[in-house]
Amino acid sequence: MSPDFVPGDSLPPPRAAVDGAPVPSVTAPRPAMDVDVIWSGPPPGAGRGRPPVPPDRPPVTLRPGVTSVSAGFFTWDLRANEVICEPGTYGLHGLAEGGPATMEAFLLRVPEEDRAGLIAALWQMMTACGTYQIEYRVARPDGSLRSMEARGRVVPGPDGRPARLTGFVMDATTIWASREAERRRLHEGAERTSLTQKFTAALAAAVTVDAITAAARAGLATYGVNSLVIITEHEGHCTPVTSYGFGPDAARLLADPAPSPGSPVGDAIATQTAVFIGSAESLASLYPHLAAAVPGPASAGPGSAESASAGPGQRAWAAVPVPDARGRTGACLMGFDEPRRFAAEERALLVAASALLAQSLQRARMYESEHALARDLQRGLLPRGPLQAPGLTIAARYQPVTSGLEIGGDFYDAIELTGGRVALVIGDVQGHNPIAASLMGRLRMVVHAYAREGHGPAEVMTRANQWLTELNTDPDMALFATCCFVVIDPVSGELEMCRAGHPAPFLATPGLPPVLLDQGEDLLLGVDAAERYTTVTVTVPRGTTLVLTTDGLLEDDGRDPDGSLRALLSTLQAGAGDDLETLADRLLACPPRLTRHGDDIALMVARFDGAARPRLRAVPPLYVPLQRYAQRLG
Repeated sequence: MSPDFVPGDSLPPPRAAVDGAPVPSVTAPRPAMDVDVIWSGPPPGAGRGRPPVPPDRPPVTLRPGVTSVSAGFFTWDLRANEVICEPGTYGLHGLAEGGPATMEAFLLRVPEEDRAGLIAALWQMMTACGTYQIEYRVARPDGSLRSMEARGRVVPGPDGRPARLTGFVMDATTIWASREAERRRLHEGAERTSLTQKFTAALAAAVTVDAITAAARAGLATYGVNSLVIITEHEGHCTPVTSYGFGPDAARLLADPAPSPGSPVGDAIATQTAVFIGSAESLASLYPHLAAAVPGPASAGPGSAESASAGPGQRAWAAVPVPDARGRTGACLMGFDEPRRFAAEERALLVAASALLAQSLQRARMYESEHALARDLQRGLLPRGPLQAPGLTIAARYQPVTSGLEIGGDFYDAIELTGGRVALVIGDVQGHNPIAASLMGRLRMVVHAYAREGHGPAEVMTRANQWLTELNTDPDMALFATCCFVVIDPVSGELEMCRAGHPAPFLATPGLPPVLLDQGEDLLLGVDAAERYTTVTVTVPRGTTLVLTTDGLLEDDGRDPDGSLRALLSTLQAGAGDDLETLADRLLACPPRLTRHGDDIALMVARFDGAARPRLRAVPPLYVPLQRYAQRLG
């Protein structure tokens, strides 16, 4: 406090107020704590007309719970700037006991960086003339800082101006430390809950073993885990499914599921109880034969063989048994880079995280198995090998974006016709399931059979539509399909096309910008048996590139409806002279899409080159009369 401070007259403006900074507020008293306050010694003002305290009173003790708190009472005469208080109050502030003191002497015990704020609070208290509660810090003679809490009342004089400040002050360091520890505990708990939720969401979004391993590496790091091995039972044997962080020797020995000679994982599986090992010394005590594989920090230098065997440095371990849906027991082995005590809360979190990981991995392995089955089935329904036809160069692509047993209905085909002509077919059956895939394969063969009988594009689509409509007898099971059927004469350059609700093909003529052949769109297949389809005929020069695709390549993000179309036209123009395999890859990659929510893509790129080529190898030249084929389909 400045030398010109005269509390009985007027308080000088606090530094914060002078500088324009906000003045700290003084709160009203909070609810009283559960403490016992017992008087001892002369109270403030003893010997000045106040009755003495009975001598049989016990000494002053303040007990919040089971913690002893030092406290003392005081009175500050603002007119005389004299503070009268108990001896304990002097001691709390590091002042010598006995005799009155000035407020300035007390303020000098406050750290300099806190002093301006405390003076501002005193100014506010004097102005309010009521009850107060204030918290501040005091520097002890040994340099340590103690936290104080003062409560009381500012009493006005006859003139209404503040005359006396009374109250008690206590050392709240322990209480504040407990509050801070509780606040930190709550904050860490909330943060841990948030991280657990993010970890759970990441595992839920991951559908492959690799994706789950990556999510585990990021999520478990929040628990201090730096290495992991997950063991599952398969065909009677426990084998690792995924791992990271552990060296090969450490992973093999620590995760050995055999009950003898013993390991954390073996014991966890045998006893169906989690095993927590807090240090390398504990590991060596429980499993002496593993001590060499996982040395302590002092025994393994950075470049030693033992250090390499131990991996990035595990100093604590947790092995948690995890049963699968069939009742078979596996385990999660987690390594930590520092020794740990494994409190009950942490153990519960690790057990829960292990269960989440095991469930996610089981789901991922099932997904990968189903997806492999669906992929093989899909490939079996499409032409095998590269497509080749006389006078044409053809590149084909199929990109599935479905998952598990979801199978798309996109298909393509190339059919050699009489007179050197070639038919290119592309289509999309509604739905993503085995039924749609089955119908796709049957529709492809129906179109193939009608084309080999010599029918034109419109007649092939008309007959295929009647066939599919007859299958759709049950409205709840009805499926529909789009199709684009193109017949090309490589010698004359004549192109005949019929579209049944399918996206228009792209046509890139040498020397001209590519265009969309958006003509002759008819109703999609399977809706109306009486629908009559039409054929559009155009003539194109040698070197022309034709692009047929399903709607998966034309999907947009909703913000720019024509963005995908413009991007494809631009890519086609820029790659007009490219090799068709390269051009097909470029078209498939443009524009970028969110494939997780997109559709399958079938793509055919054909170029009229007029050169003689071998017969088609992708589709066997086997003629099946339509009547016999229809009998097969039932």
